Amino acid sequence: MDPISLQIAFAAGSAIIAFIGAWIAFPLAQREERTSLPPRWRITTAVLAAAAGALLGWVLSGSWALPAYLLLAVAGALLAAIDVRHHLLPNRLIGPFLAGAVALLLLATLATGSWTRLFLGLAGGVSLFAIYLVLALIKPGGIGMGDVKLAGVIGLYAGYLGIAVWAYVLLGAFLLNVFAAIVLLLLRKISLRSETAFGPSMVAAAVLAPLLA
Repeated sequence: MDPISLQIAFAAGSAIIAFIGAWIAFPLAQREERTSLPPRWRITTAVLAAAAGALLGWVLSGSWALPAYLLLAVAGALLAAIDVRHHLLPNRLIGPFLAGAVALLLLATLATGSWTRLFLGLAGGVSLFAIYLVLALIKPGGIGMGDVKLAGVIGLYAGYLGIAVWAYVLLGAFLLNVFAAIVLLLLRKISLRSETAFGPSMVAAAVLAPLLA
């Protein structure tokens, strides 16, 4: 199979896996009223996860780290949906997300022997967590503690792929958030005093950055 066909196959397979994963994971949001989502959002969340999975499958085709990044597509889509609906990123989902990411990236490291990547991933997670924590303390209410905790997970994924990807994610999240706010303002969905969910921009940056790098 030629390289392009192989990438297409990985992208298609990853999209299917992410769609199924997000469909199965959706009820996790319904366990608490404060995180519950409208039933009609289930298909939307699964489709978004599938799109993210396809992009990551294309970029990481053949990589041992791909399963870890499919977890990013699934958990990221669910957390983004909850954040849009409730402006909340629950610990009960971020905790297992982080544990799963570390476990899958560790397995990828054991398979490849690339411990440097895992070290960069852990350093990226700690550093992005620290940056968001400082921003949250400087401007309370602008960035929530849920965003800070999610930054640790996103930084792990970004750092694992290298310093360039980490930098793209750091800057990209803020640029995407500004772009989303402008679009919502133009559509009159929010006002100048409204707060926009930051989680979706963080997840989107983590998914898109590998394409740029």
